[in-house]
Amino acid sequence: MEYTEEQRAIIQRIGEISAQFDDAAERASTAQAEAAQHTVAALVTAMDSLREIVVLNRRHGDALREFLDTL
Repeated sequence: MEYTEEQRAIIQRIGEISAQFDDAAERASTAQAEAAQHTVAALVTAMDSLREIVVLNRRHGDALREFLDTL
């Protein structure tokens, strides 16, 4: 299937957001493990990481919907 320049740009963004999502999920996992061993500060870090994941997930979904609208 041939994609337009706009679709390729959206696909690129989806890939970048997916990579950011994976990185954030890994950091969240690490932070959660640390939270189990450390103080409330580690828990706050874990919560911040999860908040980042939510934002990235929304951006990913928005980009995916945008791409699907172009099909």
